[in-house]
Amino acid sequence: MSKIKNIIYLIEYKNGYSDEMNKEVLEESVDDIFNDVHSIIKRYRLENETKKTYYRITLFSCDHEFTSEEYIEHYRSMPKHIYGVNFLDDFDIEIIQKFNY
Repeated sequence: MSKIKNIIYLIEYKNGYSDEMNKEVLEESVDDIFNDVHSIIKRYRLENETKKTYYRITLFSCDHEFTSEEYIEHYRSMPKHIYGVNFLDDFDIEIIQKFNY
């Protein structure tokens, strides 16, 4: 099964502005942007894909009212042979829990 690569976090702010961050930048700035975020989407590719197929998983959105447990349970039930064996990591779970109380 494939592992993921080329991870980017797409951040949309409540004021309509959007940004792309890698994991390290998001880790450093998450507390500073917490109150301004409208959505966080993780975009990635699989390492053995020859096509430029990108997968997206929503870690947080003001448009949805899911609990963190619902997000995590949903993503843990996704087939790893399609989405990658490591598509939901500890950092993603931390983001889900922080933003989806």
